[in-house]
Amino acid sequence: MSEHFKPSEFESKDGKPSPWPEVVDPGLYSLLEEIRADFGEPIYVNSGYRSPEHNKKVGGAPNSYHVKGQAADIRPKRYRDPEKWKTALGRLKIIANRRCQGGVGFYPSFVHVDLGPNRRWNGQ
Repeated sequence: MSEHFKPSEFESKDGKPSPWPEVVDPGLYSLLEEIRADFGEPIYVNSGYRSPEHNKKVGGAPNSYHVKGQAADIRPKRYRDPEKWKTALGRLKIIANRRCQGGVGFYPSFVHVDLGPNRRWNGQ
C-alpha cells in the first residue's frame, strides 16, 4: 500500500486472492509512486494482480508478472478530450520508460510496467 494506491486497485478481476498481503509486491507500489510523482497527476490501474485463471482468460502470457503480483497496466486518469488524453499517455510512457528498471510495454491505451528484468516492447 502507498500514499496514492490502494490494494483494491490491484485485485484480480475474478476475485481470487493474491499471494501478497497487500495484493502486489511492495516494490510495485514504490515504482508507481515514483511514476505518479513525475507525472504529477493521478494514474488509473487497469490491471494489477491476476490470478492464473484470469490471466489465461484475458490472453496474458503464462509467465506474466501480473500473476506474480509484480506488474501493473496503467493509464492517465483524467481527460475527457481525446487529444489531451493521448498527449498525457505519451508523457506517461516516457516517464515509465525512464523510471522503470524492469519491463515496460507500450500499448495504444495503456503502459505496462513490471519488476522483472529490463526489457521494452510495443504491444497492440
